[in-house]
Amino acid sequence: MKDRDLINEMKIYYEGRAPLHDRYMDYSDNRQMEELLGPIIKSVIPHIKGREVLEIACGTGNWTEVLAGRAESVLAIDSSSTALEIAGRKLTQFNNVTLQNADAYLLDDISGPFDIAFSSDWWSHMPVSSINRFLENLHSRLRKGSRVIFIDMMTREEFEKETVYYDDDGNRVSLRALPDGSEFEVIKNFPSNEDLFAFLEGWGNDISYLEFKSLKRWMITYITENL
Repeated sequence: MKDRDLINEMKIYYEGRAPLHDRYMDYSDNRQMEELLGPIIKSVIPHIKGREVLEIACGTGNWTEVLAGRAESVLAIDSSSTALEIAGRKLTQFNNVTLQNADAYLLDDISGPFDIAFSSDWWSHMPVSSINRFLENLHSRLRKGSRVIFIDMMTREEFEKETVYYDDDGNRVSLRALPDGSEFEVIKNFPSNEDLFAFLEGWGNDISYLEFKSLKRWMITYITENL
């Protein structure tokens, strides 16, 4: 399956999965999420405090709520209208957040510039061949010398049980189903820190990689190169 077909199929899958997302992630509310991911959030806060943040693939708004409580402003985008509706219900107390339906690979209608880009659980879903295109568009919406933050999952037992294949680009493609029985092919890559540094070569300086092994997550941050 071609990259664009996979991207479109993942959009359909995550649109259907949006009402189930928080239950799957075991987040009953934002306080519980902040407790579960406390060490990661503590590492993120110094970078976002008082900043203008562009959040990529905000989903149901759990991280958006974390960002909104610390940042100057947040523009949170996602391609799922259902996820954005759920996020909107969580964020009514914040007047510094804008939610927008947008394609993360294009960002044509995204204003700016911003001084922070943030995304959680997005990198692993990008086709390898689309990463450079994504970064180019992302950086075009940022001020020179902005910080970029990516957080994502490390492999865990539940993923090792999935039915998967690897395509010609090395993407790990898993077969997933929604409760109605409909099945989808979903990219879920688990890059090493060496992989991430190789992808970001030429895109940023001051690259920092952290692993939160008890939480099965990693975080990488960098400062954008002048384009």
